[in-house]
Amino acid sequence: MNESSQSLPSTDARDRSPSTAEEGFVKELNRLIGVVKIHEENNRLVIESAENFIRSISGLSAEEDQVTIQFIRGQVFLQNQKIPYRRDMEPILHKLCDYFSKRGIGGLRFYTTISEASTRGLLTFARLLNQAGNEKNGLTWFARKLTDERIAWVEIVHEPLAREDDPDSETLDLAAIAKKTYVQVLASVKEVARKVRAQERAGIGKTLRMAQNMVDLMMADASMFKALSTIRIYDDYTFSHSVNVAILSMCLGRYIGLSKNSLERLGLCGLLHDIGKVEVPEEILNKPGKLSAGEFEEMKKHALNSVRLIVKIQASRDRKARLLLPPFEHHLKYDLTGYPQTDRKKPITLFGRILTIADVYDAVTSPRVYRPTILSPDRALGMMLKGAGKDFDPILIKVFINMLGVYPIGTLLKLDTDEMALVKETREEADRPRVLLLIPNGRGGFDPGEKVNLDARDPKSGEYLRNIIQSYHPSAFNIQTADFMF
Repeated sequence: MNESSQSLPSTDARDRSPSTAEEGFVKELNRLIGVVKIHEENNRLVIESAENFIRSISGLSAEEDQVTIQFIRGQVFLQNQKIPYRRDMEPILHKLCDYFSKRGIGGLRFYTTISEASTRGLLTFARLLNQAGNEKNGLTWFARKLTDERIAWVEIVHEPLAREDDPDSETLDLAAIAKKTYVQVLASVKEVARKVRAQERAGIGKTLRMAQNMVDLMMADASMFKALSTIRIYDDYTFSHSVNVAILSMCLGRYIGLSKNSLERLGLCGLLHDIGKVEVPEEILNKPGKLSAGEFEEMKKHALNSVRLIVKIQASRDRKARLLLPPFEHHLKYDLTGYPQTDRKKPITLFGRILTIADVYDAVTSPRVYRPTILSPDRALGMMLKGAGKDFDPILIKVFINMLGVYPIGTLLKLDTDEMALVKETREEADRPRVLLLIPNGRGGFDPGEKVNLDARDPKSGEYLRNIIQSYHPSAFNIQTADFMF
């Protein structure tokens, strides 16, 4: 079933019942750390337990190259899904939470390369894990021992992103989490690109976890998540563009009611949609001015290159199959007059239509050496609306504009009070957003001032206190929007 026809689940994926494979993994982990406490390495039960544990990982890693188990405030999460405390599982889950809490270990990530590990290596890991409970600093000791023993198929998972079902999430600094998440996502995309360029083994597991973190952040604070898309990293444009496209796509996907699983997949498509640009010569990617006909033909190959490189990524065939079409389609245009040219008659998929909108919006609002003019976010939306029905899905582009607002987050405004202001928060179809006033600092820049609502009126006259005269792109005043957003 493709994206355009899929139905939404009636319950959240995080609340579903665990599969037999998931329960089997938890039971085998519990059994492994138990049997090595009382038996020698050559004992039949120990060997059998090690083999069963490896098989349990294989059963869970069909779509990813790793299995992650985390222990968060008395709850167990497997592959980012909370395991319910059913009667038959409750004793094991409680036991594992206590066990890992005593060692200061928040979670473990097992890679599929564990299938190549020797039984002795697996049992060494289990014995080290048990011994960590007797050490003064079990976490540090265990991490050092994993390095000493050259055990590379498992890593320690540190404190994860706050989840919306985490009762303490409101006490966390979401702004700091947002910035950290952006940096981590950017790094994961760059790592995949580097590996595929060097023809090294590139797994999708870490990038998937980043997409899952992005969904968590979006659910925790949609406005802050949307504001992340205003980050511009000029020296890493190709990769920051991919992150921004993923953010905008996920925001639009959530706005139209996609499930969390679909949002994660849409985010992955956004993160990987331009990976084919690693094969475009840098002198073409960063050429000032207009590309020649030959150079443009070379640039146009990146969509097909993205598909070819995604196929090479280490992931299940089914996982990759669901990631291929949207990156291929993101330059096809709604009326199929774009590229790569094909003889297809079917419309592009929902994910492809979403990526097309997010890709163009971020591109035309990002300063580049080859673009002499840069559109402010509101003007970019006006320009894109003219392409409804030709370049863009006519319904989705209107929904996208409604989602971002008349003046999108990050738009720089000139007010009739002779003040400059940066849009911080928008409302649907409202032309009077909440803004942050910018105070000239005497050094050619600005300092943050008061937050105000442009909807505010004079109590006596009823007139608006401030009115918008003009909009600008922040780069026109050398303003990095993100410096004032978080």
